[in-house]
Amino acid sequence: MKGYKIMRDKNYNPVIAMLRRRGFEVGLSNPTEYLFFPPDLDSHFEDELYEMLKKYSFRIFIRDVIKNRKAFGADDLLKYSTREWVERYIDFLLKRGVIAGIPDGGYRLKSEAVFSFGDTLEWFVANVFEREFSSPALWGVRLSGASSGGDYDVVASVEGGLVYVEVKSSPPKNVEEAEVAAFIKRAEALSPSMAIFIEDTRLRMKDKIVPFFEGLLGGKEVKRLEDETFSIEDRVFITNSKPDIVGNLAYCIRRRLRKSFWQGPI
Repeated sequence: MKGYKIMRDKNYNPVIAMLRRRGFEVGLSNPTEYLFFPPDLDSHFEDELYEMLKKYSFRIFIRDVIKNRKAFGADDLLKYSTREWVERYIDFLLKRGVIAGIPDGGYRLKSEAVFSFGDTLEWFVANVFEREFSSPALWGVRLSGASSGGDYDVVASVEGGLVYVEVKSSPPKNVEEAEVAAFIKRAEALSPSMAIFIEDTRLRMKDKIVPFFEGLLGGKEVKRLEDETFSIEDRVFITNSKPDIVGNLAYCIRRRLRKSFWQGPI
């Protein structure tokens, strides 16, 4: 009966409970100060924004907005979108108060604290787990008691198994071996049921990222599953955002859940 009461507690969070059972305390989670949008957005805008962030072109657009945050126009944001779509995206953010007009006819990002798309991408991936997979998730997690430094991008609970996701917003050329080594170290410290290294790019993972894993995990096979999604023993997954983040995360989770019955639960 006592356990039942705990489960009914509105403050109970299964992810935090799983971390505590591993000896960790959550010092920080779901920070909002570095999100590119206002943290007090209404639920309708949050739903709209989530759907927009599913589009790779919109995520690239947002990165360019952040890069040119003090002053930009449509011409600065045409890298992956047509002018028509860029103008639609600008109108979307302008009407919702994320950006503001400036005297020369251009725009600026309202938040002065945002210098990277990373926090917003973590927010989005945590929302993918909650909205698409009905799985509780935390993002921007800082753990005390972790020998690995304790910083985890996204941690979720999927069918009773702990899932850790490292989210990279930069292209492969900007990812160094030390970052992959840190991911492996954090995964080893956390002992999740599965870990996913996902990079928000449509470029190949085989050329640079996979060799890092092969070198750091000497002797363990890094197996291509499909396209640019790879796995190590169907427990650690490496993937990108082609064709889309939601589909690739779903594929990795499905692969882990469908492992042999004799290998045990997730």
